[in-house]
Amino acid sequence: MIATGLRGLRNYQPSWLRADVIAGVTVAAYLVPQAMAYAQLAGLPAVTRLWAVLGPLAVYVVLGSSRLLSVGPESTTALMTASTVGAVAGGDPKRYVVLASALALMVGVICLLAWLIRLGFLADLLSRPVLVGYMAGIAVIMIAGQLGRMTGTTVEGDSPPAELLNAARQIGIWHLPTVVLSAVVLALLLAAAHWKPRLPAPLLVMALAAVVTALTGLGDHGVAVVGSVPSGLPAPMLPGVDLGDLRMLILPALGVALVGYTDTVLTGRAFAAKHRERIDADAELLALGTANLSAGALQGFPVSSSGSRTAVAAAAGAKSQVYSPVTLAAMILTLLVAVDVPGRSTRRAGRRRPATGGSRRVPAGRPECTTWTTIRRRTRWRGWSSIGTTRRCSSRTPRTSAAGQWQRSTIHPSWSAGCR
Repeated sequence: MIATGLRGLRNYQPSWLRADVIAGVTVAAYLVPQAMAYAQLAGLPAVTRLWAVLGPLAVYVVLGSSRLLSVGPESTTALMTASTVGAVAGGDPKRYVVLASALALMVGVICLLAWLIRLGFLADLLSRPVLVGYMAGIAVIMIAGQLGRMTGTTVEGDSPPAELLNAARQIGIWHLPTVVLSAVVLALLLAAAHWKPRLPAPLLVMALAAVVTALTGLGDHGVAVVGSVPSGLPAPMLPGVDLGDLRMLILPALGVALVGYTDTVLTGRAFAAKHRERIDADAELLALGTANLSAGALQGFPVSSSGSRTAVAAAAGAKSQVYSPVTLAAMILTLLVAVDVPGRSTRRAGRRRPATGGSRRVPAGRPECTTWTTIRRRTRWRGWSSIGTTRRCSSRTPRTSAAGQWQRSTIHPSWSAGCR
């Protein structure tokens, strides 16, 4: 039996290769800073989590049913990882990394079991008002979660309003260079989204922030930087987790699997509909499960689809999933040579990119999630359901408990694919 993804390549035309290569390189340039930002969102070391994108990129081209979908690090699964693992790790950084890998493996196993018993129909059981409300709530949580990085302070609170209040109370100790850099980066992203929506603004703005940081030495004046990109590739390994931790991860893993899967199908269908193509819901379960197994084996965290990267691929002219192996090759090349450029040390190379620039693209990267036009358009009926969902979703930050996160993710399984 030929894998679903390979069947889709049987009619590949040589004339498509140039477009796929260009799209693959473009997506790779977009993916490096995005993966680092989402790793930070998940509470993991930003630079080392670049490893986790390799497996999903290789897997989906073989098993996936969408010719454009990009699978890998994604903001929602990153948030759910942070809330789940943070409640179990007990502040131990090494244990945190191990538990995140274990969570990805468990999500993969759950998806594969669902594929075996043909549960793909679950993707059709979605309520539009609930999806829009949950989408807006997640956007609120994400923005509140970036206040500390935007102000150069430690922001605490058990809800977005509490975090906002805590940040406001610390206004006297805000780090001015960080605040100015954050404001400029955010303003440029929002302006580009409004006036030049086709421009790859996140990539260009982050490059500009990196250049400014290097030329002005902001890293030496208190502006947080991501760090150096490690060379070499990781060896696959299984995380050592005891039985008690596995029990605590089971319910959250179910929630992550449900959210990741429904989002993957919604995103795939949104792009497939433009070309009157069909997404195989069961094949997506197999692809997502295998992608998460590969991410966990490479010390990553749970992955899902990314509408933003899929849109970048489409805008760059991608014709098929051949663009994904190109992206994979570019990522491997980045990991192998990023710190081995002659005359540039590892530490100095890492200090050239501010962490602030990476964190700013997370809230700015979801403008549609918080626009009232979108909410009004999609909630013409049963609107109070969406409002209630938004309030429930944003009333507590995702850093509560594993069980609480699972409850929210299963009650409100996904949201619009347009805001990924």
